[in-house]
Amino acid sequence: MMGAMGEMTHGGMSDPFTTRTLCEWPMLTALLLVFGLATFASAIVPSQSSPSAPSKLWNAVRGLALAVLILAPLQLLIGVASMAGTAFAQALPLAPEVLRQTRFGNVWLASAPLLLALAAAAWTSGHSRWHASLIALIGAVLLALRALATHAIDFGTPAIVLYFIHEAGAGLWCGALLGLSFVAGRGDMELPAANLIVRRVSRLAGWCVAALVASGVYIAYCALGLNLDHLLYSAYGRTLIAKVAIFGILVALGGYNRYRLLPRFSVASARSELIRSVRIECLLMMAVLALAVLLANTPPAHDLK
Repeated sequence: MMGAMGEMTHGGMSDPFTTRTLCEWPMLTALLLVFGLATFASAIVPSQSSPSAPSKLWNAVRGLALAVLILAPLQLLIGVASMAGTAFAQALPLAPEVLRQTRFGNVWLASAPLLLALAAAAWTSGHSRWHASLIALIGAVLLALRALATHAIDFGTPAIVLYFIHEAGAGLWCGALLGLSFVAGRGDMELPAANLIVRRVSRLAGWCVAALVASGVYIAYCALGLNLDHLLYSAYGRTLIAKVAIFGILVALGGYNRYRLLPRFSVASARSELIRSVRIECLLMMAVLALAVLLANTPPAHDLK
C-alpha cells in the first residue's frame, strides 16, 4: 500500500474529479480570497480616506479563513482515501502513515499550524494595515506550500515558483475585485478616494493578467509540450481550453472596464455599471478557479502513455 502512496505524492489522482473538486475548489477559493482581500486592505485602500477597510471585508476574511481551516482535514482524508484506494470512511486510520511518508502528508503537516495562525490572525480584533499584512503573508506562505504538492513538482523549481506566482496572481486579482465591490458600497467613501482605489485595482489587475499569462504558458508547456494532440485529445488539454476560454472573457470584460468605464468614473451611471461588471468578473473568476482545481488533479498529458 505504501508503494502506491509513494507514487502518488501529488494528492491522489485516482480519486474522481468531482470528489476532490467539491473540497478543493471552495478551499482554494477561500484561501486565495483571504490572501487577496488582506492585500487589498493593506495596499490598495488609501490610508488618508479611511482608517481601515470596510467591516464587510473583514467579516469576509474571517469567514473565509475559518472555512479554510474547516476544509483542511477533509482535504487530508480525501487525499488519504485516494492514495490508499480505499473508501473515504476507512481513510482516517491510514492518515498518520500518509502524514509521515508522503510529500502530500508532509506539506499538509507543514500547513496545519499556518492554517491555525491564519484563522487566529483573522479573528483577532483590529483592522490595521499591519494586521492585514500579517494575514496576507500567512496566506502567501500557504500558497507556496500548496505549490509543493502539485504536478509542478515533477518539472523542477522554475515550475513550482511559477505555479505559486500563478495562484498568487489569481488571488490578488480576485481579492481586489471583491474588495472593490465592498468598498463601492460604502456611503461614506468620497469620490476622489473611490476613484483612487478603482485606478489602483485596475493597475493591479493588469499586472496580474500579465503574470497569469506568462506563468500559465510555461505551466501548460510543462504539462503538454508542443504536441497539439496533447492539447486537443487529453483530459488535461480540454480542461485547459475551457479555462483559457473563460479567462479570455474575463480579460475582455476587464479591458472594457478599464478603457471604457474607468475614464467616466465620475459619472454615476458609469460607476454603477462598473460595479455590476466587477461582480460579473468575480463570478467568472470562480468558474476559472473550478477549472484550475480540475487541472491540478488531472494527469499532465506527458504522463499519458
